[in-house]
Amino acid sequence: MSIGSDMESIAESPDEAVWPEYVRRAEPCHRLVLVDDHPVVRAGLAALLSLEHDLQIVGEAGDVDEAIGLVRDLEPDLVICDLTMPGYTGCLAVRRLCREFPHTRVMVLSAHCSLECIRESFDSGAIGYVRKDALRADLLSALRRAARGLPATCSGVGNLVIREWLVGAETEPRAEEVPLDADDRQVLRLIALGVPTWRIAAELGRGVKAVEKYRTSLMRRLNLNSTAAIARFAVKCKLLSLQEVDQLVSVD
Repeated sequence: MSIGSDMESIAESPDEAVWPEYVRRAEPCHRLVLVDDHPVVRAGLAALLSLEHDLQIVGEAGDVDEAIGLVRDLEPDLVICDLTMPGYTGCLAVRRLCREFPHTRVMVLSAHCSLECIRESFDSGAIGYVRKDALRADLLSALRRAARGLPATCSGVGNLVIREWLVGAETEPRAEEVPLDADDRQVLRLIALGVPTWRIAAELGRGVKAVEKYRTSLMRRLNLNSTAAIARFAVKCKLLSLQEVDQLVSVD
């Protein structure tokens, strides 16, 4: 088969399995650093990626401090980071990596799949979010997109976001029917404004875990399953000023 006919078959099919070897070798190799405190997860992902010609794990870390040293030394194209790491709750690990290395792409690979975690990860600077139960093809596609600097999610995350966008408002409670005390109103307001959990904890003078538990309980009680739903509910309850509402709308 000629090069011309090879390229025609490639154009007809996006499946990388049909690409001839000389085309695959010509692609750039994306250098990755994997950050996860579970050795089995690191070993499994390393084994999976060892089969890919254009994805190479150049370093592994079991905690954030070790990861920072590796990223500084290796300058990878992409950091794959678990959401919860030793000593770091919520998205603090992602936030610190993005703050330390503003020009390095960070993609979350996590067992957590709530809209709050997804939104807070992107707000913290992540370029992608993939669930650990994602299909292999989904994961590889997201890794390649993120390594090239494009926002990336697996299909499970994308479907969750779309479902919330399309039907989330239908199940939300009426503001006048829900009793709220002062703490409820303050936490709802801060969440609606996009304030991360660690900052809410600092403002309330409580621990991060205590605020996470309070937030989860509050959302369950109000039947609000996402940060977007909380923002809509906060607007209905008039917990935000008109200027703050305008800012939220302009961001969306």
